Amino acid sequence: MGVVALLISRDVRDCPGTYMGASLSWFAVRGKSLDAILQNFGLKNVGKGYRKTPYCGGELPSGWVLVIHGRHEFTNDEVRRLSRGCEVIACFVEEHVMVSRAANWKDGEQIWSVSHDSGEGDNHLDVEGNPPAGFVDIRDNFMKQQEHARNVDFIFSIPLELARQIVGYSHEESLEITFDHFVKPTFFQKLFGA
Repeated sequence: MGVVALLISRDVRDCPGTYMGASLSWFAVRGKSLDAILQNFGLKNVGKGYRKTPYCGGELPSGWVLVIHGRHEFTNDEVRRLSRGCEVIACFVEEHVMVSRAANWKDGEQIWSVSHDSGEGDNHLDVEGNPPAGFVDIRDNFMKQQEHARNVDFIFSIPLELARQIVGYSHEESLEITFDHFVKPTFFQKLFGA
């Protein structure tokens, strides 16, 4: 079974919240079909042509399936439900206040989480569980850069880079992929199948 990725828009550059001042969550899923993921989120595929939607998606070159949700901070309950029967890397980015978080969930259980909140201090980094081996190198690299920086928050990048290295996606990078768009059907669309 492939890995599925849902994005908020057709092209990453069109996704709400992927520009400077990003505010979004993304979910990379491995081990669940796109249809199952859409059902979990209550979404309907409306194809590649529709652009007025907060969701879009498709498979990443790495094989993960990605879901981006603009102006949204993921919750543990949301990821717990999504990760039942599969593996999920969830990532939250809020550049306005320099908060970032990445977490790995599998079969409804959190494996690890790494988060930064600049409101808690310049060097704040909360680590839960056992992040993958690459975490130490990523953390040490950005901590060293932070030592010599003024008015730049390198610690913010630690969770984002960790997630990028696992999944192959960053909200700051442009991908040469065209994604399908997804919508949440209204009550009447659900009732009448439109």
